[in-house]
Amino acid sequence: MPPQSAYMRSENIALALVLALAGMAAFTPIFAAGKLANGMVPVVVLVWLRFLGGALTITTVATIKRVPLFSRISSLWKLHVMRAICGVGGLACSVYAASVMPLADATAIGLTKGIIAIALAGLILKEVISGRHWIAGGFCVVGAFLIVKAVEGTSGASGYAADGIAAAFMAAIFMACEALIMRYIAQREDTVTILAYVNVVAAVLLTGPAVWLIVSEGISWQALLAFAWLGPLAIIGQSLNISAYRRAGAATLAPIYYGSVLLSAVFGFIVWGEVPTPIAALGALLIIFGGLVLALPIRTRSAKQAS
Repeated sequence: MPPQSAYMRSENIALALVLALAGMAAFTPIFAAGKLANGMVPVVVLVWLRFLGGALTITTVATIKRVPLFSRISSLWKLHVMRAICGVGGLACSVYAASVMPLADATAIGLTKGIIAIALAGLILKEVISGRHWIAGGFCVVGAFLIVKAVEGTSGASGYAADGIAAAFMAAIFMACEALIMRYIAQREDTVTILAYVNVVAAVLLTGPAVWLIVSEGISWQALLAFAWLGPLAIIGQSLNISAYRRAGAATLAPIYYGSVLLSAVFGFIVWGEVPTPIAALGALLIIFGGLVLALPIRTRSAKQAS
């Protein structure tokens, strides 16, 4: 049995769905951190706090579980660095987009990562891309278009709204690339190692810019401590996501994450009283429907013949 098979799990789409949705629920307030900060803490510092807290949390877990993180360098260290870069870019863009747009709209636009991940999964991971993958992607594109039109209409196409839309789409690209990397390494290394690498590398990359901003803008330690929960919560969400990717392909999981639009809508309504416009709601529903198209089981021709 090859070493990497120890981290593989038999495909279980139903369980992967539950794990993925739980992971997205953990990340909903993280993506809203920019709006929660209300300008008191810059986006770069928030992202740094998330990864620094994550690094401290996961290294503590590694110490308790006696995982030898630093006794050897992972053979997949280049992929870990690439994932850290994608993770920083995706989170920064998501946090900024949600700070200048309704949370549900920013989340929905960001989930165009589904069609991007579907295409990349076929090209890079050689996963089988079926017709319903493309149907789901089509609903995603149409839904995102409606949300963009709704945002432009309600904000008067302001500069902030345009920047937020661009940031949300950039977040989708970063997250699609990160999803493919996660799918590959999740079957080859243990969860603690995977999380330690991405969080430590990302924290190191951001320390210089974050500390400079903290000093230059005179950000208080009370403001920093107010967001100390970002790291530990992210570790919980990442652990759930890794478990999901061990049980389903990247192309299958991408549309499943569309359920996070509902979580974001509920969170936005409870905290800020945000109510999606009818057009934006329709766009979100189309995106969610695209995910359901992929999640529903479909009998194959061979299965029908066997019955």
